[in-house]
Amino acid sequence: MSELDGHDLDAPVGDRDPLGILATADDSVAHFDAARADAEQLEIPYPPEAIRNVAVCGMGGSAIAADLVAGAYQERLRVPMATIRDYNLPGWVGEDTLVILSSHSGTTEETLTAAMQATERGALCLAFTSGGKLAERYGAEDGVPVLRLPGGLQPRAALLRSLVPLVVTLERAGVLPPLGGEIDEARAVVETAVATLGHDVPAADNPAKQLAGFMRGHLPFVWGGELTAPVAVRWRSQINENAKLPALASTLPELDHNEICAFEGMEELGLKVRVIMLRDPRQHRQVQRRMDLTRALVEPLVADVIGVSAEGSGALARMLDLVMLGDYASIHLALARGVDPGEIAMIHRLKESLATTPYGRTAPAEDS
Repeated sequence: MSELDGHDLDAPVGDRDPLGILATADDSVAHFDAARADAEQLEIPYPPEAIRNVAVCGMGGSAIAADLVAGAYQERLRVPMATIRDYNLPGWVGEDTLVILSSHSGTTEETLTAAMQATERGALCLAFTSGGKLAERYGAEDGVPVLRLPGGLQPRAALLRSLVPLVVTLERAGVLPPLGGEIDEARAVVETAVATLGHDVPAADNPAKQLAGFMRGHLPFVWGGELTAPVAVRWRSQINENAKLPALASTLPELDHNEICAFEGMEELGLKVRVIMLRDPRQHRQVQRRMDLTRALVEPLVADVIGVSAEGSGALARMLDLVMLGDYASIHLALARGVDPGEIAMIHRLKESLATTPYGRTAPAEDS
């Protein structure tokens, strides 16, 4: 049994998770089912032939779903798709662009600015939100169809509430081909993850707790490629927000053209680095070879390297298999460190500062 800074990985949660990040993860199957049902009922007034490209506008936990879906289905998307994390829309967004405005709170200033531009350009808009100005101004007043998300959840903990509707919506809009049983398989993967990675499963039998122990006291480098590239970003952000620790995410083959050189200086910097390689059995053969060869080169220069392979048949299932593992590992790492996985004080402090202007105080922005 692992001991980390006096907090046992298997110790009762008690009052260490007051915002219920772990409980939300444990309710993932219910969130999956509700999200799927809501998306199947969403009004999509735009015919598939009207859609030339897709832009998903969001920040943080409200944007990562688009990256994950694009990574899983990059070879099957019927039109180009991009995630917009900014105030301004690119010039190509126009009347034939499906724009999905994703803001859990409905008050994210970057997304609201993008919404204004998208409606002015006559884009084909949909909104995924729990309310706020996005629902009131653009939904009620401008007639943008709104998929209502449940309130009271941290955006990063509500990933399935935005990811599943995105998959269903893109399939219904003809951006993705018919997926058959892929969504059902993905649900089964989520159900298995909850049963095997939750806090009640002891560390000896729990891969997520073992990963938490692997990362504890080290700087994790999370590497992915193709389908697993955005999953690596998700792992990094979950470690950042839940465990309140630095982590880095990179992508193969790109890192072999630059980052790999940095490992020559690891000993000089005294960094305690551990590398996690997120692998997919259906990765391009050259990506697989690069992972093997890169591991052999960097392994002598860091504390340790491990590989974690996605399981499942369909792309959505394989992607969610790794997402759920990383989510639980970050929560267990937070609890092991004795930090609240829900609190994001630094983000709130920044937003408080942004809300203060030389001309007075505006209403503070909420989480994305």
